[in-house]
Amino acid sequence: MKLTFKQIEPFVQNPDKAARVILVYGPDGGLMNERSKIVCHTIVPDLNDPFNVVIFNPEQILADHALFYDEARAQSMMGGQRLIIIRQGADSLHTIIKSYLENPSNDTLVVIEAGDLGARSSLRKLCETSKNAAAVPCYVDDEGNIANIIRTMCLHAGYGIDRDALQAYAASLVGDRAIARNEIEKLIIYKGFHDDYQGFDGASLGQKIGTISMDDIMACSGDIRDWSMDTLIYAVGDGNLKTAHSIIESLFRDQVVPIVIMRSVQNHFWRLYATKAKMASGQNIEQACKALTPPLFWKVQNAFKSQLSRWSLPALESALDSLNKAEAMTKKSGYDAQSVLQQCLMQLCRYNPHRRSA
Repeated sequence: MKLTFKQIEPFVQNPDKAARVILVYGPDGGLMNERSKIVCHTIVPDLNDPFNVVIFNPEQILADHALFYDEARAQSMMGGQRLIIIRQGADSLHTIIKSYLENPSNDTLVVIEAGDLGARSSLRKLCETSKNAAAVPCYVDDEGNIANIIRTMCLHAGYGIDRDALQAYAASLVGDRAIARNEIEKLIIYKGFHDDYQGFDGASLGQKIGTISMDDIMACSGDIRDWSMDTLIYAVGDGNLKTAHSIIESLFRDQVVPIVIMRSVQNHFWRLYATKAKMASGQNIEQACKALTPPLFWKVQNAFKSQLSRWSLPALESALDSLNKAEAMTKKSGYDAQSVLQQCLMQLCRYNPHRRSA
């Protein structure tokens, strides 16, 4: 069975009984582990159960095919379903799994955990095309999915979260669901638990005890300076005044030197200007973006392209001129560098590029 995007979560929560082998694969290892555990728990509540759960790796199965077949067809001593988990699944298992699917056990579910299997993977193709198997892809969550996880976990512990803080935090956690969940748990632990809260694996608190702000995220998140700087420059380019103001205040409290922030914003607008100039000379947006050095990080490509549409060349020239004048002022005595920088960035946020477009 090949699952569509909308079918994945319902299938994971309640696997089709016809699927006797389920392949859980993809580049997001955290998401793969999470979905595999959910599937496995639908068969056996305790994955440490020595009578009903057997764990193999491919080397063990390849060394002794009969051992796998014997375990797959064994009956549970305690009754009910049995579970076989194969970790680090690979195409080397294709022939064995194909043979097993010709006459699989109705009493044993085989779950194969694998990494990023390409479209040509024989094991993936087998599970996608077989009527009694299924393939569950686990691709990297986008910001929308991560935002939903953040919101759900916070509400579970009794916390709301500011919209701008949610947006910035979600952007910083894209990449691996397990890491994302660990960071969210750390944030909630930082905020504190209500006396009635039963923990992340318990029941939802059912009441709101507080709100998580950008300051809370800044206070407890690792590597905050890198992603907060990126969030700042894109907030300025998008005209998101509230987010930009919140982050720049946090950076100041973190004792980031104003000129470092200024140079980061200047560099961003220079990249926008250089790309826009290439587009004006005849290149399409994809060609112009690919010419950037260093290349755009994949997480910000869509945001960068969106800002290219928002800003005209004259508007970008005006923005760079404002940044250069602000930098010059910060180097003169008698001026407060933080105030000059903050005023400049707030003006850029309020600026409507289309109003002066030529």
